[in-house]
Amino acid sequence: MPRFSLLVMLLWLPSVHAEEDVDYVKQIKPLLKERCYSCHGSLKQKAGLRLDTVRLMKDGGDNGPALVAGAPLQSPIIQRVVAFGKDRMPPLEEGEAFTPAQVDLLRRWIAQGAKGPATEKAEEDPRKHWAFRRPVRPELPDVQNSEWSQHPIDRFLASAHEKRQLTPAPVVEKSLLLRRVYLDLIGLPPTPAELQVFLSDASPDAFAKVVDALLARPQYGERWARHWMDVWRYADWHGRREVPDVWNSAPQIWRWRDWIVKSLNRDLGYDAMMKAMIAADEIHPGDDETAVATGYLVRNWYALNPNQWMRDNVEHVGKAFLGLTFNCAHCHDHKYDPITQEDYFRLRAFFEPIGLRQDRVRGEADPGPFQKYELAVLRKIVKPGRVAVYDEKPQAETFMYHGGDERSRMKDKAPVQAGVPTFLAREKLEWSPIELPVEATYPGLQDWAQKDETAHRQQAVDAAKSALAKAKSADARGLEAALAEIHVDVAEARLASFQTRLRAERVKYQQDPGDWAALAKLASQAQRHEGAVLAREKWLKAEMLATIAQGKLLVVSTDKEKESAEKALKNLQHAALAAKKSFDASRTAFSLEDTKYLPLSPQYSATSTGRRKALGEWLGSRDNPLTARVAVNHIWLRHFDRPLVETVFDFGRNGKAPTHPELLDWLAVEFIESGWSMKHLHRLIVTSRAYRMQAAGMSASAPDNRLLWRFPAKRMEAEVVRDTLLYLTGDLDLRLGGEPLDNKDEATSKRRSLYFSVYPEAGGHAKFLEIFDAPSPADCYQRQTSIVPQQALALTNNQLAINQSRLLARKWTALEDDAFIAAGFSAVLCREPTEAERNACVTFLGEQTKLLRASKEKTSAAPGVTAPAADPGQRARESLIRVLFNHHDFVTIR
Repeated sequence: MPRFSLLVMLLWLPSVHAEEDVDYVKQIKPLLKERCYSCHGSLKQKAGLRLDTVRLMKDGGDNGPALVAGAPLQSPIIQRVVAFGKDRMPPLEEGEAFTPAQVDLLRRWIAQGAKGPATEKAEEDPRKHWAFRRPVRPELPDVQNSEWSQHPIDRFLASAHEKRQLTPAPVVEKSLLLRRVYLDLIGLPPTPAELQVFLSDASPDAFAKVVDALLARPQYGERWARHWMDVWRYADWHGRREVPDVWNSAPQIWRWRDWIVKSLNRDLGYDAMMKAMIAADEIHPGDDETAVATGYLVRNWYALNPNQWMRDNVEHVGKAFLGLTFNCAHCHDHKYDPITQEDYFRLRAFFEPIGLRQDRVRGEADPGPFQKYELAVLRKIVKPGRVAVYDEKPQAETFMYHGGDERSRMKDKAPVQAGVPTFLAREKLEWSPIELPVEATYPGLQDWAQKDETAHRQQAVDAAKSALAKAKSADARGLEAALAEIHVDVAEARLASFQTRLRAERVKYQQDPGDWAALAKLASQAQRHEGAVLAREKWLKAEMLATIAQGKLLVVSTDKEKESAEKALKNLQHAALAAKKSFDASRTAFSLEDTKYLPLSPQYSATSTGRRKALGEWLGSRDNPLTARVAVNHIWLRHFDRPLVETVFDFGRNGKAPTHPELLDWLAVEFIESGWSMKHLHRLIVTSRAYRMQAAGMSASAPDNRLLWRFPAKRMEAEVVRDTLLYLTGDLDLRLGGEPLDNKDEATSKRRSLYFSVYPEAGGHAKFLEIFDAPSPADCYQRQTSIVPQQALALTNNQLAINQSRLLARKWTALEDDAFIAAGFSAVLCREPTEAERNACVTFLGEQTKLLRASKEKTSAAPGVTAPAADPGQRARESLIRVLFNHHDFVTIR
């Protein structure tokens, strides 16, 4: 019998609300679903009990009925929710106890007879949830609206319209359609010339030609890379940047960003991109360009806690690619989806072996090995090279633990094997170790690396010889001449050492002909000679510094200066003596039979587990019910500003149902059958009648536009606002790729906003972008849009807006006012002004010109900012352009 307290017993007294009827469907069922179904519903039936219908509650489980209608005091369900300790339901580890108000509500419902709908049905088998079934292409529905029967997307939408008696909006005017599709596909507006070409093209395929041209432009990859970087949580390295010691991500992560841009531009399939981001090292071993795709996993790396790295990998692979909240099963079985806690750790096991490697990039300096975290060592910010993942610990085991605390390991549980939930994969995933090519595991043996390093060392020899020749021509004496000579010796020794080691390694690893043992002895000797020459160089440098210090001692004038100079000399003499001893030690006898020498670069395991390749292939399988749906939903969201499934990272049973389930499945199948081509999907969406609708209109029966009877107007993203301001004047730098830009340079840099640093800490966004809701790099599966006064102020007073308005106005100085107004509207808003707007602009120019003529204020500008025009009329025009930047139609895509 559960234990109770006097306080709990007081809850059993007659309620002050006893006269009020309790609505089971609205008040009781949602409460039980939230608090009880995870253990007593379709997912699990602890003690054989289900609580998802009144009939099942009355039937009860192993311990009898859960309730007795009309008798709350005799109902076990009441007794358990008010109990203490291990008897309480829900259990302590599953959540908080029922509140007194909730207990009273449940008690009153039972007292009133525990009534429920006669037709109430139990929860559906979780495996039959719509998102867990493989999408099948549905038949196109029959519709009455002939205008909406030409395109598959429109057929599905028209069917929904007709069921709700909705009248879809007419087609938008051509100028606004062109601006809409330009901003959607490349993130930049059409130029006035491009607008005129489109308006004059009356051919039926005019718009389709524009779409194809935009998808072929390199700016398409940049525009859609930023969308996917939101979903994939792109972030430049962060931690304590001012120190730096604690780290997340890596400084070379920007190469992953550039890979995304390039992959989108060549229309690499979504499935191929996803696989590469998870397992490029196993799927494309030795492919340097693709290796950076694993930046998706590198981004989650956290120096202080490898368990946090694993947690982020599991959570965001689940959300980004599967649309499931696997992280909910970190501490206990998922409350809504058939994901067990063991399933969570099985997914983690795919990533358990990974570590980070840092490799050289063609044409750049060698960055050296990746710096693992050491408490007492400050990290160096290394810019050259690239960082990727590899299976560093193939034998690493994954253990389950209690309560999300890795220190509380489940001692009675064996290590968990990698795998995915059975409700998603009916067959067990299989994989086998992958033998990697030598170029992948020993990057120093790559052909270009051999040539680069040889050339680099030969250049050092040439430079040292040139310096020696200059020293001789200048009659250098003593240590100075000896040092110039030793520099040549060092450069030649380093070249010889590399060449002999290279010959030995090529025989050992690349099947070059030769006697490895003999070559190894030569390599060992050359390396020892290199060490001896370097030691001699260090000794001579120390001697030279000591000699210089001794000379300074002769010219000091005060006792204090003499004391300081003697101390410095003594330290330098000690350093020179130590260097001499080191040099002498390097010349001691050694075995000519020694075959030990340093490798050409770091070496990695010759095999990889193959786990992540198997995971990637499963994620990109046609049989996977979720991957294509989730990707299609993200693409749809960014075209229509609203997804088909509102809970973009939760397609599970606690998420929202799709507004157009048949359309979602049709698009998912189409996406897969197109080779997962994102360009194909873009083309399909933007050529639909739905995409070409007007944004204006109201409907009393569907005010929220969930059924898409009009185009949903949307605010420009932060990056598009800034890029457009620069592009309108021709200032935008359209170079692709490169290292992240410092956010402090946002006012002066002309690069696209994509290339500014992004990280989830103070200073992690350019200020202008932050005002317009820049994405959170911590979690941005769907951007949030705000409307705040600072946005208008930024487009009025920000240095960028002021500068660009002045530059744009100068393009039309020769035009009369009417023509200037028309040009401004065409460039900034992609349309002609209305009669009211034209009259308002004429009035504004006249009044503003008068005010400026009467003003005695001198024109000036901050450094780097274009000065305002001296002529009042031209200055008024600059102000008018700034007014257009603040027009609703500028910041809105409609």
